[in-house]
Amino acid sequence: MASKHIRLLKDLARIDETFQSNRLFYIKKKIDATTNDAIHDTDLTHPILIYKPEQSPYVGGEFEFEISLPLDYPSTTPRVKFRTPIYSPIVDESGALSCLPILQRWQTYPINSIQFRDILTEIDYYITHLEDVDEPHRPALLDEWKTDPVAFTKAAEQHTKELAKPQKR
Repeated sequence: MASKHIRLLKDLARIDETFQSNRLFYIKKKIDATTNDAIHDTDLTHPILIYKPEQSPYVGGEFEFEISLPLDYPSTTPRVKFRTPIYSPIVDESGALSCLPILQRWQTYPINSIQFRDILTEIDYYITHLEDVDEPHRPALLDEWKTDPVAFTKAAEQHTKELAKPQKR
């Protein structure tokens, strides 16, 4: 098995280990790693994850997103895209999220020591700590949060309630 697949399997396994107690993030479809054929038949380059924020205004929502891994991962920056719309200044209208500091550093200096869980931890941090966002994808939403946090919170809660309903398992 290629070392890339081994690295990916380890990174994906660590997601469940790291977030097992609170289920903040989890992999939507478990990866069958029982045989080389099963691994070969699995698309490891586009894992789908579920994010269940524990802080207002997103509590109760389940947001599906994908991490696209380039063929030369971890030498090249992964791309993160929310499939479930989220009312956040750090995610653009198409769902793309590239303004995280960890991803910006990765573009400049490929970071082999970074793991998926580091990206996930930063997603959660910047979604819920807008005061630390410097370069938002949607500046108008960040301005709304700064000037009228009550309106921003109300809009984000409504958006979450309508579009990020818990998924049936």
